Amino acid sequence: MPKKPIGISGLAAYVPPYRVWLEDWCGWTDNQWPKIREVVGRSFRLRGPNHSVYTMAANAVIRLIDQYDVDPSRVKFLALGTESSTDNSAGAIIVKGMVNQAMVARGKAPISRSCEVPEFKHACLGGVYGMKGAIRHLALDGAGSQAIVVCADIAEYARGSSGEPTQGAGAVAMLLEEDPKLAVVDLIGSGSASDYRI
Repeated sequence: MPKKPIGISGLAAYVPPYRVWLEDWCGWTDNQWPKIREVVGRSFRLRGPNHSVYTMAANAVIRLIDQYDVDPSRVKFLALGTESSTDNSAGAIIVKGMVNQAMVARGKAPISRSCEVPEFKHACLGGVYGMKGAIRHLALDGAGSQAIVVCADIAEYARGSSGEPTQGAGAVAMLLEEDPKLAVVDLIGSGSASDYRI
């Protein structure tokens, strides 16, 4: 029997409400707006006093569940990709707990107790590794179920540093399943290359 295609069926994001417009930032710091706009963009988000990588990740997952009418009990893999985790053993479990608390408060089923909850900690690539892990899970152990991968980070740099205008905070959650609605991911035909590195 041929395997079903696996990929992305939904995306949802959460960004904190606190925004710094880079044109204003350039005025405060004597930086060149045209260069910053070209290289970095127009703004960045800052976390608030009650934001953590976990609260932002949980908010993105809850939005994903709401937007795509996901049955949380069908989710058998919930991965967190981040470089900002402060818990070196249970980051994804913390997110799952927050999501479950919100689901139960709404009268919905929580995410399955048997759901796998790995964390992929890596600068820039944690979410990609989480997505690869989710697709492999759906192709093998979790056939017929759904997976959610959430990428969340808080990047904060010293005032006056070259990284300051590139900082930010937020989270994006992806729904992965068989017969995806947005994009198929072919693990056999995909990979990564380091040829450009010195």
